[in-house]
Amino acid sequence: MSLGYFLAWLLPWFAGTGICLAVGGGVRDRGGLAGAAGSGFLLGLFLAAGISCLVASSDTANAFSRAAPWLAAIAMLAWLAAVVFRGRVFPALLPAPMHMGRRLIWWILLLAIFLRLDVLFDEALLRPTFPWDAWSAWAVKPKSWFLLGHHVPYESMQQWLAPSATEIRTAGVWNYPELLAWVQIWFASAAGGWNEPLINAAWTGVLGALGLASYGHWRVLGIRPGLAMLLTYGLLSLPLLDAHAALAGYADLWLAAVFGMAVLSWLRWLQRREAGQLLLALVFAGCMPLIKLEGAVWLLAFSVILVLNLLPRRWRWMLVAVVGGLACIGIALGGFPLPVIGLGWVHMAWAKVDIPLLGTLDLYWRPVGSEMLSVLFTLPNWHLLWYVLPLVVVLRRRVLVAERAAGLVGLLLLACASFLFVLFFFTDASAWAENFTSSNRLILHLVPVVFSLLALLLADVRLSGPDRSARSIAPTAEG
Repeated sequence: MSLGYFLAWLLPWFAGTGICLAVGGGVRDRGGLAGAAGSGFLLGLFLAAGISCLVASSDTANAFSRAAPWLAAIAMLAWLAAVVFRGRVFPALLPAPMHMGRRLIWWILLLAIFLRLDVLFDEALLRPTFPWDAWSAWAVKPKSWFLLGHHVPYESMQQWLAPSATEIRTAGVWNYPELLAWVQIWFASAAGGWNEPLINAAWTGVLGALGLASYGHWRVLGIRPGLAMLLTYGLLSLPLLDAHAALAGYADLWLAAVFGMAVLSWLRWLQRREAGQLLLALVFAGCMPLIKLEGAVWLLAFSVILVLNLLPRRWRWMLVAVVGGLACIGIALGGFPLPVIGLGWVHMAWAKVDIPLLGTLDLYWRPVGSEMLSVLFTLPNWHLLWYVLPLVVVLRRRVLVAERAAGLVGLLLLACASFLFVLFFFTDASAWAENFTSSNRLILHLVPVVFSLLALLLADVRLSGPDRSARSIAPTAEG
């Protein structure tokens, strides 16, 4: 493993963590550094990808050497700002005082997480890109750019066949977002060649960063260390999540991690009013359409809930009523256009949705209930997650109503689940449920947010005596 490849991991992590510490605050809280380090890894990689796109489009083989000095400069400035404006940035790293038995369980779970990540990292290094969608969709653009030595545009088949087309290429996925492609270019150029195992090892890094960010942010939010570590282990041990790290190449793990981190930062802002965390939430949310097309829908749902939360209560219902009434009138008059970032102008009509990048979706009922129940409850993808979630929601329904943060996260998940219900039961995407393919992968995007909801609902549950490390999570005052 070369020094360049090692720095390709270290520089983004260093830069992203520095930015999160400088902007996000909470550096003196237990878990603050872990949350910044986990979120910072993804933020730094996206920053490295963006810089590579700007400075190395004409020389993709040397993207690392061209972009690394810029990233190093940003990292130094970010850490300088963190030290100057935030003071001490290294709080206590060990868990808060706990009973000896709880501390032992905490360390056992941490060791189990490290062992699992080590196995997944070794699995990713065993083989080149293996899943079909990974090499036919997500690796085709960066591999062609790297081997050509420069960026070339991908367009539709019609444009590719035009007589004037010269440096244009086409593929079935020509319209897919390209942020992840530039992340792959970053690692390939640092490794000195298109070495797929070394590129795909980044997927295990994303999984580890998701766990680190989740644990750190939950601790800052007041979740007890034992519960936070238990939920972190539960999240990182999900079979489908691990499969996406071991058989690397899909974009779904990245989208799930970014969605989860956007919600974690948003929760920090809801509870503590840290303006920097709201900025980080918006940055992560804005990256979702740049990773995968479905990210545009999750961004829309997140934006709607965020905006509604900012409005006074009386204005929320008025806005919902007005928008709903205008939508009904628009559909009655033949349809209306709706701008969606990442998808363009989506035309909504009765029993039909026209999406420029995807085509026309005819809406009518598809009976795939048994397949969806199998996806959630019988296939070995989720352990017992979908059995546990409804049980916790029912038993902790008072918290869901009383705690504003938990209620908002629940509302966000309800909006996302409603979209998936329409998608699978009313469009041709029902075929994805029948063959058990993308139905699992789309549900995966929501799983980190589901675990944050579980953390909020279980925050004040006590199995025995009081825990000195816990802090109550008070409802945030209405805006």
